[in-house]
Amino acid sequence: MVGVDGVGDHRWVAGRRELSPRRWRILSFLALHGWATTSDIAVVAGVPRLTAHRDLTWLHSVGLVSRERSAEDRAHAWWYRITGEGTGLLDRDLVLSGRLVPLRFGQRDWGAAHYLLFLPLLAVSRQDPARCWLFQWLTTLDTSAWLRERGLAHLRADGYGVWLQDGRCLRFLVHVDPGPVGDVIAEREQPTAGLGGVLAGYRRTDPIVPVGAVLVIARDAVREVNLLADLGSRPLRAPIAVTTVELLQRYWPQEQVWRMPAVGTARQRLIDLPLPPELSL
Repeated sequence: MVGVDGVGDHRWVAGRRELSPRRWRILSFLALHGWATTSDIAVVAGVPRLTAHRDLTWLHSVGLVSRERSAEDRAHAWWYRITGEGTGLLDRDLVLSGRLVPLRFGQRDWGAAHYLLFLPLLAVSRQDPARCWLFQWLTTLDTSAWLRERGLAHLRADGYGVWLQDGRCLRFLVHVDPGPVGDVIAEREQPTAGLGGVLAGYRRTDPIVPVGAVLVIARDAVREVNLLADLGSRPLRAPIAVTTVELLQRYWPQEQVWRMPAVGTARQRLIDLPLPPELSL
């Protein structure tokens, strides 16, 4: 499960029209992940874009989702978000079924990791379900809770995932390089500014991080090179794999786009990243 399935299987009726299981899942996804476009929902639901548009239009017509257009978006795409009424509907279902309501349910936002990894990996899963599958995905908020439960509350990751391919499994954390922050950074410092903070928490981690790889998405090729050089001179106990935003915009993330400081310059697939001995059993 990727955290996109419905939080319940009850039915809700508006003017004789029933909320179908797929529309229930879409509503649940928006409550867990925040704003999404029609194209996003088409990937998540595994349906044509026109079907996703019809579902979202219906949910909007009965007041379960709201929608907005960005003035800066030349495509004039609608962005959908769950309403208070929609959140209340899901809240009641969770309570009635004896389950906890997630923190900030219905008030979450998308992060860069969602667009760079979650949606592409989910799209690949839909295209070739017999070979590969995004088994699980946690948003930034849920990843923080997952780390805290394992005594790693000082780590700040942008997501957690479990990728299955060809009968193998890779658990990973993901960090997205925010790039230089602020307007007073000198040009000569921009290729390295902020990189140290991306993985700073791992330099004071005594427990083993329970993942096969920590994925870092660098803002550009220069920052990737600098990060790899730093990792080469000051290795971390956690296995780090690095790529760039540009590569992920050109290729699928499960392709040969990842580099590890201890493996040389060759890029590898996600599933081929070498696991630490303690996680390779």
